Amino acid sequence: MSISTELLNTTFADLRGPLVNSFVRSNELFEALNSKARMPMEGGTKIERSFSGGAPARGVGVYVGDELLNMTRRQQIRKYEVEPHRMVMAINIPKRELNQNSGKLAVIRLIEEYPQTAMEAAKADLNKFLLTGASRGLAFGSSELYGLLTLNGQFSSGIGTGVTNGLLDFVAPAAQTDTVQGVDKSSSYFHFNQYNDISSFGANGITQLRKTYRQCAHYAGGVGKGPDLVIMDDDTYTNFEDSRRDNVRVTLVDDKIDKSNTLGLSMGIASVTSSIDLDRTDTSVFSGVAADGITYMLNTDYIEFPMLEAPNISEFKERVGDQDVVTAIFAMQGNMICTKLVAQGVVSGGAV
Repeated sequence: MSISTELLNTTFADLRGPLVNSFVRSNELFEALNSKARMPMEGGTKIERSFSGGAPARGVGVYVGDELLNMTRRQQIRKYEVEPHRMVMAINIPKRELNQNSGKLAVIRLIEEYPQTAMEAAKADLNKFLLTGASRGLAFGSSELYGLLTLNGQFSSGIGTGVTNGLLDFVAPAAQTDTVQGVDKSSSYFHFNQYNDISSFGANGITQLRKTYRQCAHYAGGVGKGPDLVIMDDDTYTNFEDSRRDNVRVTLVDDKIDKSNTLGLSMGIASVTSSIDLDRTDTSVFSGVAADGITYMLNTDYIEFPMLEAPNISEFKERVGDQDVVTAIFAMQGNMICTKLVAQGVVSGGAV
């Protein structure tokens, strides 16, 4: 007896949760965000977060007693706005495959071959786009993801509110002027990211990494509040590993740090990982100093991914069309938003 859509959907319902969880938790950034409690979007057309760039009033020193108070109200509250992006994908299983198979084991095999493979492809595309502004093109082309916010500050082709430019610029704070999340970057009201450049890893690699970490930590509350996730391109990570291996140990105090993939710094410890998707040699997304190495320093306490619709897959149904298939629809709608950009940083160089 061939597989019916009822049997297919019944078995798929048992596996749908793990499939979606795999999609969310296998991504470096999503994994960090998923470990924190996040409220879903409660409707609306935009994800909005307010921030203050300074005090709304000015004080005066009283030396005589009749000084006039400054009654001018300073407008310091600004609002980040990011539009949730919707992604949809049709997952088809040919009826020919259903008719040629029978039994629950065959159903599981079909689910692994079609829905799970499609989900893995979507996950890979989203992972690379969030890091670089370009997709791997396995399930979604790059242009299909232009509605998402990316970390790459050299990206400037976003479509939708708040996503035109990437988050982290590879220039000094004073030179950052792009509109990010609907607000013009400016050091005057603390809407910028930390940035430093490594001339060569042997000369000042660890020094610049530590400096950037401290700068991020200062704006996040100081000791123990710095970035908790550091993502490097593979070449930079190789140099980082070599520098840790070549350390001369004079005591055993830092023995645990020396043998682990953590960035031991004077103000805290961040988990360090590399990503193959963070390809510095891809000239379509990285140029100039970024091509010499990329290190993202992220404080995930201030990065969210609110969902208007969590990733889900519908039941398989026969649909009117020009193919003899049963179809399930994958859909999700949401976006990334950073609520405190000064607590995030990027370091160029490091791969040389």
